[in-house]
Amino acid sequence: MVAPMRVVAVVVTYNRRELLLECLDAIARQSAPVADVLVVDNASTDGTPEALRGRAGVTCVRLERNGGGAEGFHHGIRIALERESDWLWLMDDDCVPAPDALERLLASPRAADPAAAVLAPVVKDPGGRLLPINRGHVRPRWFFAPLVAATAEEQAHGAETEIGFSSFVGPLLRTDAARAAGLPMREMFIRFEDVEYLQRLGPERRMWLVGASEIVHKDPQPVAGADLRAMWGDYAQRIPFAQQWKRLYGFRNLIYTARAGGYLSAPQALSQFAVQALRTLLFHERRARTLVLLAAYGLDGWRGRFRNVPPARWGEVATARRPLAFVTREAMVYDSAPATPASSRAPAPSPATPRG
Repeated sequence: MVAPMRVVAVVVTYNRRELLLECLDAIARQSAPVADVLVVDNASTDGTPEALRGRAGVTCVRLERNGGGAEGFHHGIRIALERESDWLWLMDDDCVPAPDALERLLASPRAADPAAAVLAPVVKDPGGRLLPINRGHVRPRWFFAPLVAATAEEQAHGAETEIGFSSFVGPLLRTDAARAAGLPMREMFIRFEDVEYLQRLGPERRMWLVGASEIVHKDPQPVAGADLRAMWGDYAQRIPFAQQWKRLYGFRNLIYTARAGGYLSAPQALSQFAVQALRTLLFHERRARTLVLLAAYGLDGWRGRFRNVPPARWGEVATARRPLAFVTREAMVYDSAPATPASSRAPAPSPATPRG
């Protein structure tokens, strides 16, 4: 008799207690139960630890600061790899997997293939619309991001399609593949850390989109579609300066990820900058200051440099006499070794240490 697959779920959260509880309820209802649930709390201030206290089957690890989703998954995967498992199930706190989502992933013929490192469910919004930009293919491109969304046909219910990238919205990652890849780069803070991490698996470890499995992503500002109209709606969105950090970090991370993956040349990177610069001039406030920061963060991405000002302090960049000096001075510090979480109810780690 073949033993059932042992799955450890890793959920990263920050100040979204109600969404997190809904996510955990959905995991608890899975027709194929998980062996353990590890919640990484990025220093929430909304009572998240108290809400999780005493919850059966859930280990809450609270970090000392909010280092973004990248730092949360960095620590979550690190701690998960200290436990016995066959697969890691990765998701944010705004994910709600269908009751049979995990069962359908594990029932895929790809799950029996050791070369299949990632099995990803189809992502939809609460209304049932596809959110295609979470899965797709890598294509070197001018002006447009080198990540091409999976088509509707590739996400059909019975389809199983090989893909080139997946967001951390519910992918099932084979544990030995995670050990080989190391850990997500916590320096990336937010956006594209999942693409960078999974591309380290290499072509010999394949990623599959499993159309029979579904997960709902309660993204407050989803891009529901991959056509020009949907892309224009996202592009033309007016972003206040106080929230520009998210776009700038994302642009930097995209440049870094694509260059590290070998699918972005210097001229193509300049074309990406031109598109974002035009977006700044057309739609955003504090245009001159934002353009300076956009150029600096794009260059950081090309050079592999990461300057992350905590979001709570980003507003000060608007009034700083020398914004780039402020960004450099106030950037978060990353030690060479992984930091220890502030508190954890996890079992004592085994002697084995994952690669990182």
